[in-house]
Amino acid sequence: MKKGFTLIELLVVISIIGVLSSTILGSLSDARSQARDARRLQDVRSIKTALEVYYANNGQYPATSWQYSHTSSWDNLTTLLGGSLPVDPINEAATTSSGAYSYSYFAHPSPDYCEGQAYMLLYNLENSIGNDPDDGVTFCNGSTFAYGNVFVTGVSPAEN
Repeated sequence: MKKGFTLIELLVVISIIGVLSSTILGSLSDARSQARDARRLQDVRSIKTALEVYYANNGQYPATSWQYSHTSSWDNLTTLLGGSLPVDPINEAATTSSGAYSYSYFAHPSPDYCEGQAYMLLYNLENSIGNDPDDGVTFCNGSTFAYGNVFVTGVSPAEN
């Protein structure tokens, strides 16, 4: 009698190992995306805090139109806020409203956009968190900005 494994036995073992490894890698991927989402929520809180400090010191938010974390315009906002601002863990080179993972900030000096008395901050999450805590921002011209699956947070003029 020969000692060793048959081809069938080897294929069964390889199949079992493949199923186990794909299950483990899938769980690991979910954990990573949840960790990135947790970081995004913390980043948004940090950015909002920096904006409120700026508002307290200057009587308005930085009214610079659109700023994107994947472009050098984010550096301009960082300079205005006098520190460092986080960027999205993925930080894709596309706008947040198009579904990319990056941060977008908007405030404008014109009367239609409340002359720096309101702002909005857009971000995306990889996983659903239930109810959207941020349902848009309404500016002085009456337009409310809300983008499908994009979270829009900020301050409307009535909140100041």
